[in-house]
Amino acid sequence: CAFIAGAPAMAQDWLQFKYDSRHSGNAPDRTVNTPLGLIGAIPLTDAIFTAPVVAKGRVYVVDGSGVAFCIDTSTLRVVWRFQTRGGKANCNNISSPALAGKYLHFGTMAGSYYVLEAATGKLVKEIRCGEPIFSTPVVANQRVYFATLGSQVYALEPDGTLCWTWDYVKQRLALTGNRWSGQDWCKHKGGRVTWKDRFCCSRNLACYNDLIVVPAGGSTVCLRDVGSNAELRAVSKIPSYVGSEDPAIFGMSIAEDGAIYQQWHRRDNAGRVEVVRLRGDKIETDFVPGTQTAVNLPRLLSFSSVSIRGQDI
Repeated sequence: CAFIAGAPAMAQDWLQFKYDSRHSGNAPDRTVNTPLGLIGAIPLTDAIFTAPVVAKGRVYVVDGSGVAFCIDTSTLRVVWRFQTRGGKANCNNISSPALAGKYLHFGTMAGSYYVLEAATGKLVKEIRCGEPIFSTPVVANQRVYFATLGSQVYALEPDGTLCWTWDYVKQRLALTGNRWSGQDWCKHKGGRVTWKDRFCCSRNLACYNDLIVVPAGGSTVCLRDVGSNAELRAVSKIPSYVGSEDPAIFGMSIAEDGAIYQQWHRRDNAGRVEVVRLRGDKIETDFVPGTQTAVNLPRLLSFSSVSIRGQDI
């Protein structure tokens, strides 16, 4: 069920995951009136692993089976629902929707990316990507960006028109075969495939001005949108800390000054919140004190991106 809780207040729009394209989670002009209470519960078709978006008195949410719903906040009635394709592969969907003008964007585990008319739920565009989409779309620069699990990055117009794609596996790992084939990887490597060949993007990307920041293959990849294509600006590696192999990056947020905060881990519960800054063509890295974890430390590992306000996270 989709639960709606609140208190009497003027409706406010929330157009994408964590409020803005930087995924900062910083909304200083928003307030929550208390006490909060349950207003209603709307049954969907499956569990909900995504974050809803809100605009003009309507809530948009995608459930685990890839069914998109539009709910009127005043009547709590379903305005429309849209069933995406994919059969049994269309499950456990975690790509939260985003609103770009009059269009609703989201991806599915079955490998399709959808653009719907937000007012009616009418299908505007379906892009068959050929692999699951874990990341939530990011709306910035009058465009929408998303990445597939195989680290193919797409830039679209709000209506779904394709502007460009950029492929981490082809550009960084030089594999032109099937990235999901062990046989193709062995042929490409001429030997053993290792952690250096990791390529998945299983978490959300973020944007800062015309910079698109993608957690791909254990690295932080910074692309610049130059209109008809993407240019690689920088690739940041996590420094050695309880090992030196590329870690798993769980989430990233970008501060107002462009500093990239990312939660990561490697080996036995070792991780921290890293801070990456671009200084021209150079990369500077630091970490947030007190966030370090390791097998011999008492702290626990987190699996979420941080929220940022000024110097506080």
